[in-house]
Amino acid sequence: MLAFLVVAEWLYPLPYMSDTAFMPLFLFVTAIFFIIIAIPMHWLIRFLIFAIMITFSLDYIFIEETYLSFGWWSLFITEVWEQSGRVFSGEWLQLSEFYRSLLLFILLAMVSYLTYYWVVIAQQILFFIIASVVYIGILDVFTAYDGSLAVIRLFIFGFLLFACIYLSKMNLRYPNVRAGHWGRFLAVALTVMALAVLVGWQAPKYAQQWPDPLPYVEEATGIDTTGWGEGEQTRRIGYGENDERLGGGFVMDDVEVFTARSETSDYWRGESKHEYTGHGWRDVEEPDVGPEMTEQLEGQAALYEEATETETLEADVSFHEPLSGEGDVLFSQGALQDASADLDEEHSIFINDENGRAEFWGGEDVEDTLALTLTYDNPEFPIERMQEVDHEDDGHSDPEAITDRHLQLPEELPDRVGELAEDVVDGEDNRYDRARAIESYLTGPDFEYETSDVPVPEEGQDYVDQFLFETQIGYCDNFSTAMVVMLRSVDIPARWVKGFTSGEEVAVEDDGYSEYEVTNENAHSWAEVYFPDVGWVPFEPTPGFSNETDFAMADVEGDDIDEEELEQEFEQDMDDMMPEEEESDEETDAGAQASDEDEGEFPLGLLGGMGAGLFLAGVITFVFRGKLIRKWMQRRYRGMTSGSVFARAYEALLWYLGWIGLKRAGHETPREFAKRVDDRFDTKNMSSLTALYEEYYYGNQELPQLPTDTEERWLQLIEKISDH
Repeated sequence: MLAFLVVAEWLYPLPYMSDTAFMPLFLFVTAIFFIIIAIPMHWLIRFLIFAIMITFSLDYIFIEETYLSFGWWSLFITEVWEQSGRVFSGEWLQLSEFYRSLLLFILLAMVSYLTYYWVVIAQQILFFIIASVVYIGILDVFTAYDGSLAVIRLFIFGFLLFACIYLSKMNLRYPNVRAGHWGRFLAVALTVMALAVLVGWQAPKYAQQWPDPLPYVEEATGIDTTGWGEGEQTRRIGYGENDERLGGGFVMDDVEVFTARSETSDYWRGESKHEYTGHGWRDVEEPDVGPEMTEQLEGQAALYEEATETETLEADVSFHEPLSGEGDVLFSQGALQDASADLDEEHSIFINDENGRAEFWGGEDVEDTLALTLTYDNPEFPIERMQEVDHEDDGHSDPEAITDRHLQLPEELPDRVGELAEDVVDGEDNRYDRARAIESYLTGPDFEYETSDVPVPEEGQDYVDQFLFETQIGYCDNFSTAMVVMLRSVDIPARWVKGFTSGEEVAVEDDGYSEYEVTNENAHSWAEVYFPDVGWVPFEPTPGFSNETDFAMADVEGDDIDEEELEQEFEQDMDDMMPEEEESDEETDAGAQASDEDEGEFPLGLLGGMGAGLFLAGVITFVFRGKLIRKWMQRRYRGMTSGSVFARAYEALLWYLGWIGLKRAGHETPREFAKRVDDRFDTKNMSSLTALYEEYYYGNQELPQLPTDTEERWLQLIEKISDH
C-alpha cells in the first residue's frame, strides 16, 4: 500500500506536463495492479487479469464499440499495428492518444512488479525514494507543477516504508518476539515521524538562497521550456513580442537583461500597442523599420509636443548578451534621440513614430559589443495645461490620426465596462482629472495584485470585463489594459505600453549618476494618455508601482510660491500676537490735560520714545527672526486635519527653506530636492511630506485621511531647520 502511494506521486504531475486525462482511472488501475502482484497466483492468470484491466480501461476511454466484439477487436488491432509501425520508424511525436495510453498502462503494470520486487523481495527502498524526490524536484522546477506537498508526502511514505522493511527484517531474525513489541515499535515510528513533520512544518525557514535555475539552464542549453505544463496559463515573466493573448499567472525570472548608468530612475519604455482585441494587444501594421529603410527617423519626437519641457540626458546601457543587430528593441527613459556604440558605420537606430519602438540594426561587428550610450529627452508634463482639456471636447481637439487609432474598442466589449468608466469619472470636468480618477479606482482596495494564481478568461470572455467584474485580481497587464479600455470608453485617447521598471539601484556615484540592474522580473506594462500640445503622458494603474514621471507643479516650485502673500500673513499674525495695551483712566486724564496745556504743540518726547521703541523692536526681530518665523509657522498650521491645510503648510515649508537659502534647483525633481533636504538635515521627513503632497496635488482631491504622524514630521523638520 505504501509503495503504491509513492508510485501515485509519480502520476499526479502528468496533467501538468502533458494532455493526460482520466487520472482517477489510471490511479485505480494501478492500485489493482499492485493488489494482483501481491496475491500469489500463476503468472498466466496474473497476465490475463492485467490484459482485461488494460483493454477494459481503453474501451472505457476511447472505443465506442461493444467490449470484445468483432468490431472492437478490429479497431484495437488496427490501431496497435499502425501505431507500432510509427514507433519503429521513429515518429514518436505522431503517436495517437490511444496508443500512448496503452503504453502507459503497460508501463504501470511493469512498475507495479518492479516495486513489489524492490520492497518485498529485495527490501531495498532507498533508491526508490531518492529517485521519486529527484523526479518531483525536476518537475517542480521545469513545469507548472508545485511539488511542495508531494515532497512532504514522499517523506512520510518513505519513513513508514523504512520502518516496515526494518520491522520485516527484525521479524525474520527474531521470530519469537510477540506481536505487541512490533506494535510498540510501529507506534514509536509513527510518533517520531509525526514530530519530524510537525517541527519541519512549523520551524522558521530560510528564504530562497539560490536563484531559479531554469532560466540559466535555458540559456546554456538553448532549450525553451515555455509552454511546458500549463504553458498557456503559466508563463515566465519577461519582455516578449506577442501580446495577443493575455491572462494567467507567471513565474519569476531574475536573469539580468541589462545594466544602466543614468541620472533618472524612470521606467524603460519599449513600445506601445494600440489595437485591443478582447484578449490582448496587437499592432495592425507591421512596424515600418528595418535595414531596408533609406533614412533614419529623427528620434521619438511624436512622444512629446511643444507644451512639454524636456531636458536632454544620457544613459550608458550594457546588455547581458551581445546584441544581434537584427532589430533589437532599445529601451529609454524618455524620448530616445540617438544611440552611439563602438561599431562600424553600418549600425543604425530606426524608430517607429506610431508606437515609439526603437530598433537597433548593426553591422558585422555587433556581436563584439555589449554597450550603448543612449541620448534621450526627459520630459516634465504641465498639469495646468493638461487640465485645460475639457472632457466635453474630448475627441474634437485631438488629431484625427490619434482618434482613429487610440479610441478603438472591439464591438463585443460588454456595455458594463463603459458604464463603470462613466461612473468612475463622474464629476470630473477635464481629461487629466478623469484619467487620475480611473487610475485611483484601479489602485484602490477593490483590486488585488497577484502574479501566480490568476484566472484565464474563458473562450469568448473579454479580458478586461473578467478582471473588472469577476476576478479583480491580476498583475500589470490586467491593470494597464483595464485603464486603457476604460479611458477609451469615455472618449479619451490612450494606448498600452510595455517595457521595464527602473530596476534595482546598486550604486550611487558622485557625479549624480546611479547604476541600475534590470532583470526579467522588472518587465512591466502601463498606460499612456494623449493630451493636445503635450503628447503622450504615462499613468501607473498597478498597485504597488510608482513611475518617477515628473509633473510640473507650480505650487511645488519654491520660486513660484507667493512669498509676498506669506510675508503679509506673517506680519499680520505677528501683529495679532502682540498684546494690546489698555490705557488707564489716569493716563487718559493726564494726556488730556497735557493736550490742553500744549494747545496743539507736538510732543517731541513721545516721538523720540516711539522711534527708539521701533528701532529696538526691529533689532530684536532681526536677531530672532528665525525663531519668530518658526513660532509663527507652528502656531498657524498646528492641527493638520485636512489635505488643504497640509498643502499650505508644505508650501510654507518650501518658502522657509528658500528663505534660509535652500531652494530647489531647476534640474531637480521634487523628490530629488526632498532627498537633498533630508541629507542636509539628517532626516527622512522631507521625502515623506513630499510624497504625501504629490498624492494630494496629483489626485486633485481632498485626501481622505492624513497619516497620524504628518504634523509631527512637519514640526520636527521645522525644528531641524531652525537649529541649523
